[in-house]
Amino acid sequence: MAPTRPELEAAIKSGVVVFDTNVLLNLYRFAPIARSELLEAFQKIGDRIFVPHQVGLEFHRNRLEVISDNRAAYRVAMDSIASHESDVVKELTDKIRQLSNRIALPESERSRLLGAASEIFLPLTQALDEMRTRHGLDDPLADDEILDQLQTILSGRVGAPFDAEEESAALAEAERRNKEKIPPGYKDAPKFGDYFVWRQTLNEVAARGAKRLIFVTGDVKEDWYLRVQGKSLCARPELAEEAFRVAGARLVLMRTETFLRHASAFLDADVSADTIRQVEELPESDFVNAVIKASGDLSNLRAQLAVVERELAVIEGRVVDSHDEYMELRAAIAASSGSSEVEREQLMEAANHLQRSIRTARDLQASLIDHRSRLTAQVAESESRLTQMSRLNFRHKLGEG
Repeated sequence: MAPTRPELEAAIKSGVVVFDTNVLLNLYRFAPIARSELLEAFQKIGDRIFVPHQVGLEFHRNRLEVISDNRAAYRVAMDSIASHESDVVKELTDKIRQLSNRIALPESERSRLLGAASEIFLPLTQALDEMRTRHGLDDPLADDEILDQLQTILSGRVGAPFDAEEESAALAEAERRNKEKIPPGYKDAPKFGDYFVWRQTLNEVAARGAKRLIFVTGDVKEDWYLRVQGKSLCARPELAEEAFRVAGARLVLMRTETFLRHASAFLDADVSADTIRQVEELPESDFVNAVIKASGDLSNLRAQLAVVERELAVIEGRVVDSHDEYMELRAAIAASSGSSEVEREQLMEAANHLQRSIRTARDLQASLIDHRSRLTAQVAESESRLTQMSRLNFRHKLGEG
């Protein structure tokens, strides 16, 4: 059953508030103002924030991937502009020249129009470049201000890891729950991260004796949320029952945008409508993971293609050298009429051996060319898929002011 407004107010004012990994990672996807507002909302909660050790671990494992993904989103947009710019500018230039010939434009007007056409994409590329710089992801070697702020806010609020005995028991329980489809985490089986987060959360809430628990996550799969006709309504009843049975707390599950609305209403946090919009437009965690995987797949394909290109260059060089050597042997055979039969046979055997080597090299060359063609097609397909994904991931950035 979904919580009432008074229950939500009581939970956000007095409950333990736990943030899932995807919420922390999304700080890198927000525009600077939205990011600051979410961090301010974190601060409003104070000591009631709790970050399970598993969340901290996953955050640090994936942080650089998310930064790379965001930088790739900007690069995809810039590359897309560049790929269309030359064709568009050429077409406009041709049309302007045709116009100039038909109506006898003065040279100054013709030059002015051609200059404007050549710079038609400049405002867009400059705007994107400025946005990338403001986003704070322009230099991968620069200090990470987001990480610095999080470490300050979350200092002393991150849980301890399981000890060896606890981890063994948690792994066994996670495997059992995955097999029996007990939430949370079975949708990610055979992984166990969601259950570790959940177990560490309940342990902390029980230790604090808190009566209310808010769990904020971007994960809307059915092993967290009760879904009816495709809509996520509230926490799975099994999770609510377990939270009350194990920790004595009433569970409220919510997404980041819901948390921000309630933080604004009940904690006097400064949250703008634009920040809410940006959060709502963020891709769900499954989609983000798909983008990261697609980026890794593309990198692997490009690396394979580079290896094949190098091997092909070596084989092509070997074929050319061997062919030159073969022709020299044929010339030597033709000029060996005065040589002994043994010497001629040796030359013929060497030529035949070289000819067989050339055939083998050419077969390998053909195989590598075929492999290169397949890899090139796979790279193009992967680039197209990643471009489509990154465009979706990039949409909310276009609204930055």
